[in-house]
Amino acid sequence: MLNRRNCLALLGGAGAALVKGPASAQAWPSRPVRIVVPFPAGGSADVSARLIGEAFREALGQGTVVENKLGAGGNLAATDAARSPGDGYTLFIGTNGTQTINGSLYRRPGFDAVTDFTPIGLVWEAPNVLVVSKDLPVRTVAELVAYAKAQPDRLSFGSSGIGSPTHLAAELFKARTGASMTHVPYRGQAPAITDLLSGQLQVMFPLVPDVLSHLQSGAVRALAVAAPARSAIVPDIPAMAEAGAPGVIASAWIGLFAPAGLPGPIERRLAQELGNTLAQPRFIQRLRDIGVVVQPLFGEAFVAKMAAERSHWAKLIADLGVKID
Repeated sequence: MLNRRNCLALLGGAGAALVKGPASAQAWPSRPVRIVVPFPAGGSADVSARLIGEAFREALGQGTVVENKLGAGGNLAATDAARSPGDGYTLFIGTNGTQTINGSLYRRPGFDAVTDFTPIGLVWEAPNVLVVSKDLPVRTVAELVAYAKAQPDRLSFGSSGIGSPTHLAAELFKARTGASMTHVPYRGQAPAITDLLSGQLQVMFPLVPDVLSHLQSGAVRALAVAAPARSAIVPDIPAMAEAGAPGVIASAWIGLFAPAGLPGPIERRLAQELGNTLAQPRFIQRLRDIGVVVQPLFGEAFVAKMAAERSHWAKLIADLGVKID
């Protein structure tokens, strides 16, 4: 577990640097801080933003306002945040979609994920999970691949839209295993999950938190998590490598970002307070309750993770020939 001492070590002595910071930075914040979220209220990203906002209110002595701004796969929210001043009064809940996928997927996303943002830290990461309709006569990844190859026109997989993480995870699975499945894109994940539950869809790659209740009730059958190891949230479900599909690794994550140009002392203060928040037992448990595990990552390690993912998904998107106007 990340504690205050470890957090400060990760940040390279940020606490000492804050004391020596310029007066203007030390005066920050002097008014409420806005946190822009690219998802609707009630989801895991929104819950995370509100818990971070509560912790920041106590630590910084100023109010926080969570603003949900939806549309274009997160691009509208990201563009809004990117065009805001880099003064510490606008923060952004960035995702693997906005920060590593959309730059390759959209012709005009409206922002540059590398140059328009200052990364503060990773908050959590959740793997995609391969689930099938409970009526489909397969119980393992190997059985699904064999079934898909034997009946190439039989299986349909749903996603929350073309180029969405749920779509790309399934395409990665197809590329690694040779399974033949037809893509059915939906406008959002909820209607796709509804059709999976009814049997109109046979396969899907949602995130663990998005189907956790259905996994627990037995409404859908999970075959594997798209992760290097089993998930602490659903430890009974094998990882893809165990299930015979190594290399099928796909997850979603959220992190805290600020617009580019953020003064160093404010950046370090935000990273310090985010680290403190991620170490709070209440925060950790609240996120476990909704199906995600806190996974702090700061500095160059976070930057390197994003760079590797951009390269990985850019190649898959190019191979698929997918572009969104």
